[in-house]
Amino acid sequence: MRRFVDWFVPRMGLFYLLCILALLLPPACSSADDRPQATPTPPKPTIGYGMAIEASLDFQKSLTMSKDAGFDWVKIQVRWENQEAQKGKIDWNLADIAVEETSKRNMKLLLSVVTAPKWARPQNTDFSVPGPPADPKDYADYVGAIARRHKGKVQAYEIWNEQNLWYEWGGKDKRLSATQYLEILKSAYKAIKEADPEAIVVSGALTPTGVDDGNLAYDDVRYLKMMYDAGLKDYSDAIGAHPSGYNNPPDDDPSKNSTKSTNYKGHWSFYYRRFEQYYDVMKQYGDGDKKLWFTEFGWASIPDPVPDYSYAKDISEEDQAKYLVQAFEIAKEKGYVGVMFLWNLNYAPGIKSTDTFAMKAFSIIRPDWSPRPAYNALRNMSK
Repeated sequence: MRRFVDWFVPRMGLFYLLCILALLLPPACSSADDRPQATPTPPKPTIGYGMAIEASLDFQKSLTMSKDAGFDWVKIQVRWENQEAQKGKIDWNLADIAVEETSKRNMKLLLSVVTAPKWARPQNTDFSVPGPPADPKDYADYVGAIARRHKGKVQAYEIWNEQNLWYEWGGKDKRLSATQYLEILKSAYKAIKEADPEAIVVSGALTPTGVDDGNLAYDDVRYLKMMYDAGLKDYSDAIGAHPSGYNNPPDDDPSKNSTKSTNYKGHWSFYYRRFEQYYDVMKQYGDGDKKLWFTEFGWASIPDPVPDYSYAKDISEEDQAKYLVQAFEIAKEKGYVGVMFLWNLNYAPGIKSTDTFAMKAFSIIRPDWSPRPAYNALRNMSK
């Protein structure tokens, strides 16, 4: 018995010691599910970088400058009236060149298709300004033909432009109609998706004007709600917007006006951050999972602007550069902005008439193709 006790007691002490250590120390081996899980870092919001380019002005050079600046999306406006002079007789030159040149540079293309030919418009319309077709099917036939011919090579289509403004929608006299626009969008959406299901259909971007009389213009936020009431959610992959800063920095709002000028103040239409209210409307209609695409945005800078663009004299070239970079930073942080198309890269070299003189003020290059400060700032900013 004693011999057993002499053997047992020391070993029991060792046993209890091992039990205590087992309680104090973590398991030597545990499953991955038992280990504390590290909180993953959320991905940084991403946007697409694009430039609006006038294709008739040294298109190859323009694409090179855009790509060199780190912008791989290109927006080209296609004026339907110039491409289909007769029903079914399409001039493919513009679309073919745009697709060929962007494809070989591995760039992505947005075609903004606007302005119905005279043969397609209502007979009682104001032909002195662009306008929509009488029959939405005619527009759908045209964009559908592009989508079939260039399937997989045109990444996105914007259906019309600033349709809440009288001179983009066939004149005054209360012609503006969100319901009429949605009929065109529906037809175009179906035609494009049938021809190229992967193509992105962007609703025509509205313009902020500060006017809401239903004759000259509809307030853009109000018109967006009208579009949703007419079925926008089911016939768009992204929502187009034209946030405009006028003479205000991108982080200003009606309660904060940091520039000396008193013009273009007080109404949200005059501030870049107007797009935040667009997204509020999108969420209100259960469409918050979509992205907002800025199919045009920019700041004009010129010392002698035409009267309708008087705000451009309040902005120096250095301001233009600073505001554009800041605008990208603001949008990037939101997480719901898709592709942003700068208005514009190369309109300055081609300005020859008073009607288009204002486009020069938004350009980020000079008439001789040399870069303005804005081009260099955008090229050098983090992307």
